[in-house]
Amino acid sequence: MDRLTTMTTFLKVVKCANFTSAAEELSISRTLVSRHVADLEAHLGIKLLNRTTRQVTPTEAGIRYSELCQRVLGDIRMGEEQISAIKNEVEGEISILCPIWLGSFGISSATAEFCAAHPKVSIKLHFEEPSANPHEFLTLGHDLCIQPNALRDSSIMVKKIGRIEHLLVASPSYLAARGTPETIADLESHECLGKLGDTQWVLANGDKLPLRIPPKFASNSVFALREAAEVGLGIAMLPRGIMWGALEQGLLVEVMAHNPPEVRPLYVAFPPGGDAPRKTRALISFLGEKFKGRG
Repeated sequence: MDRLTTMTTFLKVVKCANFTSAAEELSISRTLVSRHVADLEAHLGIKLLNRTTRQVTPTEAGIRYSELCQRVLGDIRMGEEQISAIKNEVEGEISILCPIWLGSFGISSATAEFCAAHPKVSIKLHFEEPSANPHEFLTLGHDLCIQPNALRDSSIMVKKIGRIEHLLVASPSYLAARGTPETIADLESHECLGKLGDTQWVLANGDKLPLRIPPKFASNSVFALREAAEVGLGIAMLPRGIMWGALEQGLLVEVMAHNPPEVRPLYVAFPPGGDAPRKTRALISFLGEKFKGRG
């Protein structure tokens, strides 16, 4: 016996004072209405309704039970409405996973601005190097993942929210010893410091440079690659956002400025489905507007 269904039926019978009318309003048969009431009376071991040929009225026990049904069903309805409303309100906690270096791209200030604009929202922004597993941010309990790679995985949704400019850089000492490359053919003879998993560099004009496997130095951290380039291990492709200090101080020099790496997109990854909470959808939309056209 489905208790909630039989309670709903019982309340309708009390309201209509008639089995037939109750059945019509519930869009079920009169026989089923009678069965629901009979099941309740059998379960409780007491008569709930007085039945006559003209109408049905609740007994004393029936009156008390109808009050209980109203409280129970009312609490359930109110609770479900409150839960359903969560996805329509910009409130609650949003947990975001983001590569460390993207903090310099403006993610920190953008999420703080969103938080300030929505007083009922709280943000948890976690910075760490991303995993090769596209689902890890979900298993770790995060709502969103900011990243520079499109995920070809049907169980993860991605939305482009911006662009990231990269530079080819090397230390002055490396260039003094090995020469300054001017073309992609020149690059082939140099030590190219790549991110783990990268197999090629693509330049703005479409030229592609296959990376030597294994490279002299590789890392999943752009900061580690920057430091390797600073000590003269080779040429690195690094996001412009982490380069200002090193370039200004002369620790690194941009090479091939006439044909830099292609601009890479920036994505936000999130769980699939059309019922994402409004807080999540609102933040994704905000980030898209914030970084629109930004390099």
